Amino acid sequence: MKIGLVLSGGGARGAFHIGVLQALEEANIKPDIISGTSVGAIIGCLYSAGVSPATMLDTLLKTKWYDFFSIKYPKNGISDLKYVHEMLEQFIPINDFSSLHIPLYITATNLNSGKLEIFSSGEIYKRVVASCAVPLVFRPVEMNESFYLDGGILLNLPVQPIREFCDQIIAVNLMPIGVSTNDKLNGYFNLINRVLELSVDNHTTAQKKLTDVLIETVEIAKYSRFDLKPTQELYDLGYATAKLALN
Repeated sequence: MKIGLVLSGGGARGAFHIGVLQALEEANIKPDIISGTSVGAIIGCLYSAGVSPATMLDTLLKTKWYDFFSIKYPKNGISDLKYVHEMLEQFIPINDFSSLHIPLYITATNLNSGKLEIFSSGEIYKRVVASCAVPLVFRPVEMNESFYLDGGILLNLPVQPIREFCDQIIAVNLMPIGVSTNDKLNGYFNLINRVLELSVDNHTTAQKKLTDVLIETVEIAKYSRFDLKPTQELYDLGYATAKLALN
């Protein structure tokens, strides 16, 4: 039986994924193939390369938001995600999908064609960085004469890309939709954030139907996708939620 693991995008909530991986290891469940978007692409890539959940958690606990930014004139985004590129180089010395221990599929949005692209071969670093490039925050990544941004724009929970290869799929969703109160809808940023969540959920619903085991909790909604401080809390929440789902 082939088991697929799907890791959604969700920014700083990515620590939840690491807690899920720890719970899977303790249950002796090892994925045969991994699919990821945005932060899910980073976590999935590291795990595919053999990096342990403990090492990932330790690295994330030491990471601060300012690590992602450099003092440059903003052009189509504030940062070029150099930090992520360097981190991948540190843990994955061979820049090619063929060097990974577990087959990996990641998504990115081609701005020129307006279509989703799925990568599973070739160089790793640029493709993972492209999958993580949140619009306006991070600069688009140029590849093959096209510009790419976050895969979550078009497919935040990429189950479809690996469904045909798997007997069972475990999917981890970092952006479940809950009821929002009026006070949380005040302000420009809050409104834009809510619109983004609703848009992402619209194409996530169909992907959930292709999943055999869905790991998600509305409790994650209280954690910002741009706050790295509650990393340990998110890890613990992911671990507990996975344990409950697997049971």
